[in-house]
Amino acid sequence: MKKIVIHIVALLACISAWAQSDTSVNITQKENKVSFKASLPPLTQIPGAPKPFYTYLWDFGDGHFSTEENPEHVYAKEGDYEAVLYAVNNYDDGKKPGRKPKKVGVKQVNKSYLAAVSPSEQNFFKANGFFELKYNCMAKPGDTMVLMAGWKNDVAVNGKVYLFINEKQFGQNSFDTAGFRLYNDAALINDKNAIAAVRPFDNLLLTSSGSPASHFKEEKKFSGVESKTFLMNTLKGYSNVFAVDIKQATTDAQFMFTNLYVTPGMIKDTNATIIITGLFVPDTGGVYMHQLNIPIVTSHDPNKMNLKHGRLNYRTLKKSKSLSYKIRFQNDGEGPARKIKLAITLPSAMDPQTITIKDMSPYCLPCDSVPTRTGCWELQTTKDSAAFIFNGIYLPGTNQKGVNDKDSTKGFVEFDVKTKKKLDNLPFKGRTAIYFDKNEPVITNFATGKFKPALSPIVMAGYEMNLGSNGLSDGVNVGVGIARLAPYKPYFQFELFGKYYQTTTAQQTFQTQGVVVIDGKNYDYRGYREQLQSRITRIGLVPLHLRYNFNDLLSAGAGVRVDADFAGSIDTSRTYQLNNFNGQVNFPYDIIRSASVKTFSNAQFLPFIDAQFGKVRLGPQIGARFYYGGTNRSYLYFYASWRL
Repeated sequence: MKKIVIHIVALLACISAWAQSDTSVNITQKENKVSFKASLPPLTQIPGAPKPFYTYLWDFGDGHFSTEENPEHVYAKEGDYEAVLYAVNNYDDGKKPGRKPKKVGVKQVNKSYLAAVSPSEQNFFKANGFFELKYNCMAKPGDTMVLMAGWKNDVAVNGKVYLFINEKQFGQNSFDTAGFRLYNDAALINDKNAIAAVRPFDNLLLTSSGSPASHFKEEKKFSGVESKTFLMNTLKGYSNVFAVDIKQATTDAQFMFTNLYVTPGMIKDTNATIIITGLFVPDTGGVYMHQLNIPIVTSHDPNKMNLKHGRLNYRTLKKSKSLSYKIRFQNDGEGPARKIKLAITLPSAMDPQTITIKDMSPYCLPCDSVPTRTGCWELQTTKDSAAFIFNGIYLPGTNQKGVNDKDSTKGFVEFDVKTKKKLDNLPFKGRTAIYFDKNEPVITNFATGKFKPALSPIVMAGYEMNLGSNGLSDGVNVGVGIARLAPYKPYFQFELFGKYYQTTTAQQTFQTQGVVVIDGKNYDYRGYREQLQSRITRIGLVPLHLRYNFNDLLSAGAGVRVDADFAGSIDTSRTYQLNNFNGQVNFPYDIIRSASVKTFSNAQFLPFIDAQFGKVRLGPQIGARFYYGGTNRSYLYFYASWRL
């Protein structure tokens, strides 16, 4: 065993060494002006996918960054810096390159070099102009990603930034923090209750994005303690909150970088969107909240179709349900795209005629309101599909010369669509073919909606009829059961029944002689009359029951029920005819003996077949069941039930 472990460790070390040697960062430095260039592993194209490419995030180690492939940066101060490259392989079958640090020593500052922020910094604040979150790639389980937070203000004022991570609704952590890179003396606040110390505020501007930025904005106004209540309600939805103290604020933009490890055990639903919320609270002035929508992916593909809240609750589902889809796309060409067509194939239960557009990027007006029908969008619908078309726009390509802002090459369309009828409790899929001008389409993933697994309690009550002379008495039988909620495949059902019955036998006369003891004395009798009265509670367990719903109104099943006495008593009444009782001849003497029923006695195995009619998936039904117990011990059970 030790040898195996040693070999595995050695193999991993070799692989790690090879991976590191295959990735390197080279710099060309002239005083405080530094040029960066990365040497990365060759890309392996996914069959059928567009040409693979790398995207870059360079953290220069001084609070500035760039997303160019080979950036140049001017450091403002002398010092030792650690620049870090985060590269992402798009449309590539290989593993994403790891975090690559590079030491940079600046010993002399030449002021003739004019410091200029990168285009990615200039274009960072698109949502509200003051505070925003962005990511360098989507969330792939078992991978890493970088969360960027940027803030600025019209006046130099300190404050605090809060990050809300790991939504509780998913039941497990989606991210582990793997380190913060803070600048300008910003520092983490080591206080789990830091959010409770947030000052009251009157106004909050709420924005959201998912790269690129959304056009959604909402201004909230508060009075008194309402702002504190709003923040505490936000906190309730998250497992982790991190607070950063901003100490050297200026009117220039400042940034921080959070390294996140996407946990392998995170929700695997690639339709789910995780939200990280950021809060910027300056010591004075307005407060800003930004929500970053992060899709879950299995590969780094910028063209993706998502169904928001794709895990539905069937029990609360209405007949006409509105669902929200978001289609993301990126032009990876060498030139701009002027026409983009999103050919959307919707699930059959959706009604394309009910589509309403919520948001888009690049933003433009409907073509109906533009006389030239350029720089606009239009929606074409058929019975089971839809096409969203951008006409006469300008979306740069990732390989286009002079394009440094990768977000400018991306776009999205977000829309709502209603169902024609109540959805069946089955997965439903949609996907999109994306046409950039006259190029071959890029086919997205399937956006799959699913229902949350759930159980359906069942209540049953009916009348049980004995078909034989040796069976138990007729009577009311009530029960409960449990099964999968609204199944469309064969399923098992568990049931438990209870029945109380009371019987009294006809009085019988026995002409036989004997002795009975009365008050310690023996008395002869010449015969007696006897009658039995039973009061018994009987239970029935159905451990095996296989059912199938043929449609919404008819179902059938078969299984076995095990019956047994659970509690009760049997009273025996006798009237003796005494020969001589204190001189009296033929004296009648009554005596009653009571015996308890033994628990789980008188067991009986009853195979059955069953049929139901009604709302057999969810709601009320009526049914009939035949129990076979052998000769003279079979039953018919007519009942009503309700699946909750």
